[in-house]
Amino acid sequence: MKQPIFPCPGSTANRISTGLLLIATGIASGVAIAQGSDEFTVSGSLEAGAEYNSNVSVSELESATGESDTAGTLDAAVDANWQATDRLSVDTGYSFSGERYQDFDSFDLDLHLLYGDVSYELDAFSLGSNYYYADANLGGDDFLILKQYSLYAGKLFADQWFLRGALNFADKSFDDFAQRDADSEGLSLDAFWFFNQGRSNLVLGYAFDEEQARDTAFSYDAETLRLRYTHRLDLLGNDTELRLGTRWQDRSYQSVTPALGARRDDRQHITDARLEMSLTEQLAVAAQLERGDYQSNLGSADYTENRASVSLKLSF
Repeated sequence: MKQPIFPCPGSTANRISTGLLLIATGIASGVAIAQGSDEFTVSGSLEAGAEYNSNVSVSELESATGESDTAGTLDAAVDANWQATDRLSVDTGYSFSGERYQDFDSFDLDLHLLYGDVSYELDAFSLGSNYYYADANLGGDDFLILKQYSLYAGKLFADQWFLRGALNFADKSFDDFAQRDADSEGLSLDAFWFFNQGRSNLVLGYAFDEEQARDTAFSYDAETLRLRYTHRLDLLGNDTELRLGTRWQDRSYQSVTPALGARRDDRQHITDARLEMSLTEQLAVAAQLERGDYQSNLGSADYTENRASVSLKLSF
């Protein structure tokens, strides 16, 4: 009952954040629906399409061109779940996401994401640990490596609710921007609600993170609130999935930014919607929209961007 990683629009950080949330939703869904199935399953997907971006940017570097461009996109994923016993579950997977711009090839992005998750069901609750490794290339060059591991505990209620709390530790390493290298510690709380006979789920999450960068001007505390709704429906006689998500983040920087002569204060609001309609058992067509609103007292980090994409997806 493991769900594959879906391609995620937006900046590198947003792609990783959304991808990890979808992985967590898939794992929680497995707990809620397929508990004790005692089986090994493998799934995968290959997706290709085109995307329009109104403002080509890299939020990690506060770099926005102010100009639009179109890009070809390619996403691939493979995921495996092993229900070793009625209590022990192991999930692992790999995904690749790439985009090639028509004009701004220095913003071409390749993102590799590898993860593993092990959880054990006790009588009262579940315990687990996971590890994520993300490697991003920008413009054909090494850009960012992110390593994150978490310890979490969760509990299933009435086969519909799954509550989970986690301690998260991450290491961020830039290839050419060593002053931005950082370690972070944080906690997250997520509530998963599965309803409509498993055809719908709602995820509400909160996270607090403290990031300590090599250059203290890039160190900050962040509070994040996220909401994601997924619903499966019949549309024009075809099995269709609708996914709506939004994420708010408030960052308070710990030191003065030299270019400002003051501390940075950033707020990010990212909203996305995706509709995926099955054409055959394995082939689907998808359309996706995203809006990113990045507000900051640092001019280069204050901008908006809109993305729209269409793609074909092959699943196995």
